[in-house]
Amino acid sequence: MTSRNHAAAIGAALLLTVASQIFYITIVSGSDNEMLRPMTWFTELFAFTAVTVLSFAQAIRRPHRAVLWSMIGFSGLLNVLQVSIGLSMFAPAMEAGESVPQLFAAILAGAFFLYFLAKLVLGIAAIEVGTNLYRRGSAVGKVTGLLALVAGMAAIGLNFLAMVDAKPWTFAAGGAGTAATALLALALFVQAKDTAAAPEA
Repeated sequence: MTSRNHAAAIGAALLLTVASQIFYITIVSGSDNEMLRPMTWFTELFAFTAVTVLSFAQAIRRPHRAVLWSMIGFSGLLNVLQVSIGLSMFAPAMEAGESVPQLFAAILAGAFFLYFLAKLVLGIAAIEVGTNLYRRGSAVGKVTGLLALVAGMAAIGLNFLAMVDAKPWTFAAGGAGTAATALLALALFVQAKDTAAAPEA
């Protein structure tokens, strides 16, 4: 697999996580089907695992962009942890709710903290990739880069606020983080294909 194909694969895995999160919010959260929730979370788990492994591998292959790929890999690892918490700990914590009322709330808060931190880190990565595309890319690359840059800034600010006080900022932080993830993925695709104007990612 070439470096450009490797970057495109990371972008595809990121887009899969975005699609699964949108599916969860629009379909799963209001569904009575008990299988949809774990199926969606397992899809996210495997996608985030792919993001983690591929990004750390890319950091080794491209040491001049090691910080960027390590940030994306670290965000994937954080998401692997938070999804794993949901899959393994939510149900037992809910069952223990009567004897330990705050247990589920504490576990949920921890999972969301990891979620917000992962989105914040992806926001930084979106700024880095977006800035590079805006400066060196084609016309499409410049537009994509600018959008990724703006989305990354919003993701950093809103997810930091959510880490400090989750309740009023959860929805905004999640939306901004999801937008930054999607635009980062698109920026990686554009950067991988824009061989004439942009350096190899």
